Amino acid sequence: MSAPRVYVDFDDVLCETAREFTRVLAAQFGKRVAFEEIVSFDLGRSFGLPPEGLARLMRAVHEPAVLRRMAPVPGALEALGRWAAAGLEIWVVTGRPLHTRAASLQWLEEHRVPFAALEFVDKYAREPPGAPGAAPRPLAELAALDFALAVEDAPQMVRFLAERTRAPVAVLRRPWNAALGLAPPAAARVVRCADWPDLLRRFPRPGAADDGRKENRTC
Repeated sequence: MSAPRVYVDFDDVLCETAREFTRVLAAQFGKRVAFEEIVSFDLGRSFGLPPEGLARLMRAVHEPAVLRRMAPVPGALEALGRWAAAGLEIWVVTGRPLHTRAASLQWLEEHRVPFAALEFVDKYAREPPGAPGAAPRPLAELAALDFALAVEDAPQMVRFLAERTRAPVAVLRRPWNAALGLAPPAAARVVRCADWPDLLRRFPRPGAADDGRKENRTC
């Protein structure tokens, strides 16, 4: 019997991506936006950037040196270590561009993340066509995978996972995911968590009968 798998998003779940975005925004655009002011997952809207400005920002934040210096989200590494020690497989599932694979792997290895797989998925339909065999996994394929738990922050992905998979979805509280727009029965699979220690308290062993679904909050 295979080990239970846990889906863990990368940006703003494992590492402090949005906070790094604000530093790059200040340095390269002279714009200061507090983390708490990022109330939309549409970064052009949150940062007040036109399409060409947003494209420039995205190129800058996906530079290897920028990706590698992102700090871990507090409590994330400890929680993943606990789950891995309990026999769970950690799948890091990211919507980053494929060209960031080397830098992403280096970050995981440098921080000793106990991951079994790093999956690049076209979460937001923004990956340009690449060479044959170099495409990210299509989003629809996630629905066929069996996860004991999914940990996400992006509203679009929370909705997809809650509506298209059977996994409970732990949502780390972020300014941009205050409203998810989910209705029953999908909403019943979503558990809002204040931070990683709260998440680990609710899901000490994902897949167990006493997981955190009974503590669901309003979606």
